[in-house]
Amino acid sequence: MKKIILLIALAFMTIHASETETATTAQTKPLAGKKMVIVISSGELEKAGMGITLGLSASKKGADVTIVIGANALKFAMVKGDQNKFLAKQLTHREILQKAVKNGAHIQICYMCAKALGLTDKDFIEGSKVVKSIKIFNKMYEDGAKVLSF
Repeated sequence: MKKIILLIALAFMTIHASETETATTAQTKPLAGKKMVIVISSGELEKAGMGITLGLSASKKGADVTIVIGANALKFAMVKGDQNKFLAKQLTHREILQKAVKNGAHIQICYMCAKALGLTDKDFIEGSKVVKSIKIFNKMYEDGAKVLSF
């Protein structure tokens, strides 16, 4: 009888712990399971900054985030080069992208844009990858993916 009571108590505690963990995860990672693709082509500090910052925020909240960088925005993902701070975060775009990568975001660099400027993977921040358009399209067409463009 004592063993049965002990088993019931253990089962109850396991279920309760699982429910608590799920509730905690939902509170701390409310975007877990969501997919977001953010395309940044603008070289404007504020416009690109908003998109990059949204990517960082979504990655912190558990979303599967891919930030696609192309056209005039390439400079924001480059290892070298001076950058102004994005006032809303008091960080450069490069620093915000690096934080996003640390939070699990993926950075895809437009192959055609990089090739036109003679740039390769080594010219961009760690965690970024120069990719051809099919990889970008594949991310955009994943089930449930939301696409934002800046």
